[in-house]
Amino acid sequence: MANRTISFGSSGDDVKKLQQALNSAGYSLEVDGKFGSKTQSAVRSYQQKNGLAVDGIVGVNTWNSLSKLSTGNSNQSSNKSQTANTNSASKIKEPTTKKRPTYEKNENVISAENSLSDWENNKPQEYESKYSQEIEAILDGILNREKFQYNMNADPLYNQYREQYINNGKKAMMDAVANASALSGGYSNSYAVTAGNEAYNEQLNKLNNIALNLYDRAYAKYKDDGDSLVDKITVLRGLDGDDYNKYRDELSDYYKDGDYLLNKLTSLSDADYKAFLEEVEAYENDRDYEYKKYLEALEQQNYYDKLKFEQEKFNEEMAFKKAEAERDQRNADRSYALSASKASSSSSSSKKSSDNYVKSTVLPKTYEHFVNMTGYTGILTKNEFNQRKYVKEEYGNYDNYLLEMYYKYGFK
Repeated sequence: MANRTISFGSSGDDVKKLQQALNSAGYSLEVDGKFGSKTQSAVRSYQQKNGLAVDGIVGVNTWNSLSKLSTGNSNQSSNKSQTANTNSASKIKEPTTKKRPTYEKNENVISAENSLSDWENNKPQEYESKYSQEIEAILDGILNREKFQYNMNADPLYNQYREQYINNGKKAMMDAVANASALSGGYSNSYAVTAGNEAYNEQLNKLNNIALNLYDRAYAKYKDDGDSLVDKITVLRGLDGDDYNKYRDELSDYYKDGDYLLNKLTSLSDADYKAFLEEVEAYENDRDYEYKKYLEALEQQNYYDKLKFEQEKFNEEMAFKKAEAERDQRNADRSYALSASKASSSSSSSKKSSDNYVKSTVLPKTYEHFVNMTGYTGILTKNEFNQRKYVKEEYGNYDNYLLEMYYKYGFK
């Protein structure tokens, strides 16, 4: 079963297996089944030392490397069988995984981010009234306006009327005195003086009425001026209110645009990152699938190699047994021939020549002796015999070898 891909934060038996494998590689980790910072550092170090992608993620290639290391350490003593499996495994091509996907924003997300950034940089300025200074000046004029006061003596029009009516009074007085004096024969008297004063006072009374009218007119003007200031500030505040409402509408539209741009960016970003996660998931699934296929092929190959090795071992054992049987048969044949030779030499010693008698009773002890006795040079010398282990195992020693060779070639 393929090991699952694990990384920082993983836990379980796969992490324990990883920690044990790393410890076999020379690291000192606590086998607690928790993929923490120490385990991640050890993984990165191992990946760097073994030419792997240094990403701290234990996937197909890292597991495979650790598996090879573990297999090599645990089977150093398993000689021929393990060598055959290793050779077979090397014939199987390891899965080559693509580069792990990395998140990169697509053009739509980048465009949405730029639009939102432009929106933030184009926020309307704080509202500034075009009429604030004028309104403040008029309001100050209203609040700090002096109370109504009327000084007749300071009124040029009153002074004009005053001069006119005094002159008229003087003239009327003179006319009244003259008229009264004419009635008395041209002589001035008290009646004439009284009549003149009355005429003068009548003109002064008219001046008083004029003064009252001038006061009323001055008060009316004072009130009209105040009303005019109020009307003006009312108009200005109305215009200012209209401008502020336009500003509020513009600000409201601005924030509506911002909400739209933010929602658009969020939607595009979520969709883009979801697609990235799906790509990562597909990548990991493909990697796990390829590694699973690799392990299955490796397991199948190892199974066939094991069968082949067992067959070869069986064949070797059968060949060894066959060689033993043939050696036993040769020994039996040699013993039988030796017995027959002895029996033949004792029963027909009188019939054989002396040379044949020497051949049947005197056995060779050296290579030169064998050659002199048989005239055959095709056997091994003693030095050659000692260098061939399998020959020594078959004959035991050189004397036995010479004896068998003598029975094989000596009587030809």
